[in-house]
Amino acid sequence: MQDIVYGEGFSYPCAIGFHEYELHIQQKLEIDFEAHTRWRDAARRDAVENLVDYYEVNRAIGALIASRSWKLIEAIAEAVAELICTRFPVDRVRVKVRKTPFDMPNVRGVAVECWRDAADFSSATAED
Repeated sequence: MQDIVYGEGFSYPCAIGFHEYELHIQQKLEIDFEAHTRWRDAARRDAVENLVDYYEVNRAIGALIASRSWKLIEAIAEAVAELICTRFPVDRVRVKVRKTPFDMPNVRGVAVECWRDAADFSSATAED
């Protein structure tokens, strides 16, 4: 049996884009995630061990976003999925990244979404 932890509307300024006019500005990103985990035992004991800590997820994603300039929201989705799968007790994660395009005022947002399993990154954790 799986339990699910949701994070919705995590918002960060981001240096993102590959068009010349995007290279020198910050744009707004929103990230949602759905993490499949097992929190039943912790919940029964009202204990914080082995849980997905939303505060720490927020800090980790913020640091990741700020660590570099990005060209693609797809790259951010992949990096966030890897971060959550390798640093937190999750079996599977869905990550959605939304960008409010600076250059398209008639568009509320564009988004990508990926599903990744912790096993997708098992070689990455073995190398760290």
